[in-house]
Amino acid sequence: MRILLIEDEEILASVLLKSLTKQHYVVDVVQDGQMGWEYTQSTNYDLLLIDVGLPKLDGITLCQRLRSGGCFTPILLMTAKDGSRERIQGLDAGADDYLIKPLDLEELQARIRALIRRGDRPCTPILEVGSLRLDPSSCEVTYNNKLLELTAKEYSLLELFLRNPSRVFSRGDIIEHLWTFDDPPQEETVKSHIKYLRQKLKAVGAVDWIENVYGLGYRLNPGREQGRQGRQGGRGAEGQGEQGGKEKSQVVSPQVEEQFQQAMGGLWKQYEGLMVQRLAVLEELAAALSNKTLTQELRKSAEREAHKLAGVLGMFEQDNGTQLAREIEQILGKDGDLSVSEKRQLLTLIEDLGNIINLMGQNVDYQTSTAIAPEISTRLILIDPNLQLGSQLQQLVECMGICWQQISNLEDAKNFLQTTSPDLVVLNIDDISWRKESLALLSDLATRTPPVPVLVLAATDELVERVTFAQYGARGFLVKPVTAAQVWDVSCQILQRTRSLRVNILAVDDDPLILAALRPMLEPWGMRMTGLENPLRFWEVLQSTKPDLLILDVEMPHINGIELCRAVRTDPQWQELPIVFLTAHREMETVQQVFAVGGDDYVVKPVVGAELLARITHRLERSRLLQSFSTKDPLTGLANQFQSNRDLQHLIAQAEKNQQSVCLAILRVTDFRQINIKYGHQAGNEVLQRWSRLFQSVFCSGEVLGYWGNGEFVMGVSGLTKTEVNHRLGEILTTLRQQIFTAFDGDRFQVICNFAVVEYPNDGLTIQSLYQVGSNAGYNS
Repeated sequence: MRILLIEDEEILASVLLKSLTKQHYVVDVVQDGQMGWEYTQSTNYDLLLIDVGLPKLDGITLCQRLRSGGCFTPILLMTAKDGSRERIQGLDAGADDYLIKPLDLEELQARIRALIRRGDRPCTPILEVGSLRLDPSSCEVTYNNKLLELTAKEYSLLELFLRNPSRVFSRGDIIEHLWTFDDPPQEETVKSHIKYLRQKLKAVGAVDWIENVYGLGYRLNPGREQGRQGRQGGRGAEGQGEQGGKEKSQVVSPQVEEQFQQAMGGLWKQYEGLMVQRLAVLEELAAALSNKTLTQELRKSAEREAHKLAGVLGMFEQDNGTQLAREIEQILGKDGDLSVSEKRQLLTLIEDLGNIINLMGQNVDYQTSTAIAPEISTRLILIDPNLQLGSQLQQLVECMGICWQQISNLEDAKNFLQTTSPDLVVLNIDDISWRKESLALLSDLATRTPPVPVLVLAATDELVERVTFAQYGARGFLVKPVTAAQVWDVSCQILQRTRSLRVNILAVDDDPLILAALRPMLEPWGMRMTGLENPLRFWEVLQSTKPDLLILDVEMPHINGIELCRAVRTDPQWQELPIVFLTAHREMETVQQVFAVGGDDYVVKPVVGAELLARITHRLERSRLLQSFSTKDPLTGLANQFQSNRDLQHLIAQAEKNQQSVCLAILRVTDFRQINIKYGHQAGNEVLQRWSRLFQSVFCSGEVLGYWGNGEFVMGVSGLTKTEVNHRLGEILTTLRQQIFTAFDGDRFQVICNFAVVEYPNDGLTIQSLYQVGSNAGYNS
């Protein structure tokens, strides 16, 4: 469990940190209310332990701000012995409980456990599942009354699963809950802790209680079936994941499952004629066998059709059909003439396969099945009663074939968005009644899969408002009054950013049924797929779609997937593109070919959605990790100099196209080198990390943020003048200068920061010339 301790008295903070850490809590410690506010905006805590008498922002005001901003984290206030008025004010401000100083540490621990339990299931103080018991008061874990010796992280990991028995935690979620800002681990570290916790549970009899949720993360599943080691063995590359070849499950919501089943039913009806045609070729082969008129050409043709049937029937839960088709393909693929027994076997197999396909057609419900919807254009929603703004926005995009849909009230918008996932929502958060409901809608859209980006239109430009909207998931922020051109410009920037985050997949397979079936498997998880049936058009489509991942069928006419992969790997632009193969063959020779030409993974047909999704997710995570290393500064999380330079060039190009100005703000920690020398690099790192969190929470309207090293941040802002940018930076700079940092030895210090603002095109036409003007002009204090 993760706790934020906000206490300015260093000795008390040290005592509390030691006590809480001993109880296996993960604790971040800050010294003033303003810093506490910033920490709550950048991560999720299980409890906030707040002193009332804090500098900069007192505990009661902080509590009020948190509750008004929609924060529901339990809050425990610490007050002075004679502060009865403060205690009343604190409870009225939204605090859940209070303690009177001097603190009794045992009482503190009990109250913390009580507050954390309030949102847990079950409500008993002892966390218990089956024979597994975890006692937070004593930090003891037993299974069948056998004591488990766990490390602090293993204990915290198990407690996290027990308090959230049905939740799936990704590695990133686990890091966020169990590590502080000061010691962030690599994701491989999480795998190690999971591995060792599993081993200790297994040693006492709790075998496989921590389950790999395929492609998503981990969850506690004590009812997990045993003996699955051999099921579907050999599918895909060997040795992947912590459990090696074990089959893993995919968590799918009922809505997604229903959508998938309806889509597959619709696909069967849509392609039933194709299936019957393939069966007809096999039946023609059966007739030729009976009449002794079989030709080599018919035999090859029937082998191809059996191969295709083997690849798709299992996707419709017809595993027997896949097995029959595969046996037919294997017999026809043998060298030499067919023996009498093989002919007899073929006739039986073809008859049985025909019965399955015919029965499948009769069982599909015409009324409930739905075909896959075609690819649709960009969907834009404006939630605003201002009809004039909606009309002007539509006029701006009519020539592009894009449509804005305007909804004038919140209730209608909520109902509409229950069944629709648009590409962008513009939300007028002030003119719509019930601000709380508006924030709830904003949060809901931000947490969907995939997330729906939202541009907020607000009445005031206040730092607290910007931070609040960013906390709820807003991707953009504009202050009214606004023009349609301003809304569209920021919308374009957001769409460009979110499309770069959205997963685009190019799938190449000569079987249209396979391509159609992949769509309902992938799109509910935020992946947009382009299907290509003709491999001869591959290079043309590759260049136009610029996919994040490529799916290739191994066997195709004219040019196969192996040859396409080889061509991709010889081009510098696409050498790092993740490639996953689909194949109906399990032979080691095929597997070796796939990896020899540069393939990253493979899935055996018929494709299982959960397996394909997991393999894609795994490859994309590795690809994004490598990209992150090359484009992001690892300390601040902001774009590095190379990437932010490219982003600024793009911002200038857009501004030139729209005849707008661009301002480049350069903000520097003046005494950064002296801080590192005097207080150590850890103190300097804390300055950079805290500043970067503040910048990211405030600048969420399409600005370019970057860290260029040596304490220097850059910000690119379009559409504003120098004066406007200086005014906007004023409040932020005041906040930065007022912050107090504590070094490892206890020394406290403040940071001096200077800045300069230059404007394109008046001060320069390139990033380099603008930077030189800003540096030569000197920095403002």
